[in-house]
Amino acid sequence: MFGKKLGVVAASIALSSVVLSACGGANGNEGATQNQDAKAAEGTESVSLWMFDADPMYQAAAEATAAEVGVDLNYEYIQDETYKTKISVALAANELPDVFQQHAGKSYRTPVLQSKTVAPLNDTLDSTGLGAKFLDNQLVKEEDGNIYSVPSNISTTLVFYYNKKLMNDLGATPPATWDDLQALVTKADDKGIIPIALGGKERWQGDLLYNLLVARQDVNAFDHAIKGDAKFTDAPFVDAAKQVTSLVSSNAFQKGFLGSAYLDAQELFKNDKALIWIDGSFNFGALSKAMGDNLGYIAFPKTGAEDVYSATIGFQNSAAPYSLFVNNSSKHLDKAKEFAIKLSLKLNDDFVRKGLPGYAASEVKSESQNEQLSAYASDISKTTKTQAMWFGLLSADTGQEYRDMTQQLYGGNLTPEEYTAQLETLLRSAE
Repeated sequence: MFGKKLGVVAASIALSSVVLSACGGANGNEGATQNQDAKAAEGTESVSLWMFDADPMYQAAAEATAAEVGVDLNYEYIQDETYKTKISVALAANELPDVFQQHAGKSYRTPVLQSKTVAPLNDTLDSTGLGAKFLDNQLVKEEDGNIYSVPSNISTTLVFYYNKKLMNDLGATPPATWDDLQALVTKADDKGIIPIALGGKERWQGDLLYNLLVARQDVNAFDHAIKGDAKFTDAPFVDAAKQVTSLVSSNAFQKGFLGSAYLDAQELFKNDKALIWIDGSFNFGALSKAMGDNLGYIAFPKTGAEDVYSATIGFQNSAAPYSLFVNNSSKHLDKAKEFAIKLSLKLNDDFVRKGLPGYAASEVKSESQNEQLSAYASDISKTTKTQAMWFGLLSADTGQEYRDMTQQLYGGNLTPEEYTAQLETLLRSAE
């Protein structure tokens, strides 16, 4: 299923001059290389690292790992959406840092592997004995038998956050059902409060919301349809699409939401302008820090026949997790490999320390969690199924076309019936 080859790398070549100029990537990389050369001349090895996770935990872990390994660290955080373009260009131009993070999903992982620019890690995992620390199935072995990456994040899922202050101002309670959600949207809109902030520009938030609405209709709907045992025009897909159009027509999202950037929409929620924010669990820490006790959380409401613990939407799958890769052209390849593996394990310790399930053995103890994160951890332990986001299971070109179609549903350019009919055609032709 979905054997269609990816075209991201080739497509990115045409964009390279513009994007590198816009991001300062070419000059930045040249400077980094010069710095590395200078360090090498002084006898000190250095490792350059690109990351898109904004949590300060990542930089702190990287700096501690660099000290442990004995290298100078050139750490570069790149905003998420810029990162996706920059890494595609760097892959095409073979201008990668020594170590880099990559998003979860087949559509992101496959171009990295096809670029032939990353190094297998088997030798270092074996010689250091560190490979044994990773739990079963947490290191992805590719078809050639090599392991090209180590995890950079735990399994993260879609989360329903709400603003407690605004909920109290409305005299309302978090929704438990679809009817509750509709009533809450109407109540907030009537009071001039944005019911749900949505960053439609990047498309993924709306896409994942639709994935979850389908899962609440039928937890196995996607699996059955993708195997050909059902159709994407069946009731769960149509009903969920109708829920999307119902939300749009009831002013559930802020004005101009399709052109609103993710971070701009997030600010609406953090600054008491929007009642609900649907985002990844990876943002619990940052949102808690920004909003304190004003941050609320519930399991996504029962918007269909399935209960709230039937399923959630995960940002990764076991074959294509969030990962760290090592550039096989690194001038300090052995140190870069050791650094990447030890950084992965140090991040695992940080996750375990927060009380979250890790991907490797750890000797650290969990610290106390805040109330919302504890509730989330409890809910996840009860949740029967984590459905990987559909986009992450599709090839890059099919995934982009699918998200464009979903954008048209949100924009009212396709009816639910037209959207699901096109969905059936697109995903069936991609087999």
